[in-house]
Amino acid sequence: MRMVGYLINYPDGLSGERGVYYDYILAANGLFIEASNPMLTARIPVAGCEVRGLAPMKAKIALTYGSIPQHFFDQALDTFLAAPDREQYVAVTAAAGYHFCIPVQDKGEASVVYEVGDSVVLDIHSHGHMPAFFSQQQDDKDETGLKLYAVVGRLNATPVVKLRVGVYGYFRGLAWHDVFDGSLVGAVESEAEEVKTEGDLHRIAEADAPAVQNHSGWLRWDRCFRR
Repeated sequence: MRMVGYLINYPDGLSGERGVYYDYILAANGLFIEASNPMLTARIPVAGCEVRGLAPMKAKIALTYGSIPQHFFDQALDTFLAAPDREQYVAVTAAAGYHFCIPVQDKGEASVVYEVGDSVVLDIHSHGHMPAFFSQQQDDKDETGLKLYAVVGRLNATPVVKLRVGVYGYFRGLAWHDVFDGSLVGAVESEAEEVKTEGDLHRIAEADAPAVQNHSGWLRWDRCFRR
């Protein structure tokens, strides 16, 4: 079996042999890459172009355990704000539900070195007082797996979060609702946005109460450290 698959999206369906690791798919609107693991399935565009006679294709993100509860981002933001002048790293793992992890790490003013854990579905690192962005020199080189990634910056003002999915070196930006349930509180996705107030938080909590109860059967909060 091929390590990498090559498929064509004809109007009557896909044709070609799938690969073990990931597949390239040629469609009417361009070239896509698709991959899956026990935690998520992702399909994102690699290059846009018009290919006559083929069927179009859409990007796709599907999390095995559904949207990640808002509480996990809240926990990450609290962790980052406790030391806003340092870069830090936390993770959300996915194994029989979602779990919050703070691994052993060395925190610096402009970098963080951490132990890579198993079953990580979402990497989150902070940028201290700097803007939230993914560095081509560092982040693009490090984030080469099939995973969700987030960076949180402007911790000395209104925190800003940026999200993306990575499929073996190809990336696509994501919005908050593509990854999390609930509402983004205490941070924004753009520096032009305003932070939600405490009154907004109460209204959001009331609106989301049934959804939170639905998740309570499989949520577990813990800190994962290597011994």
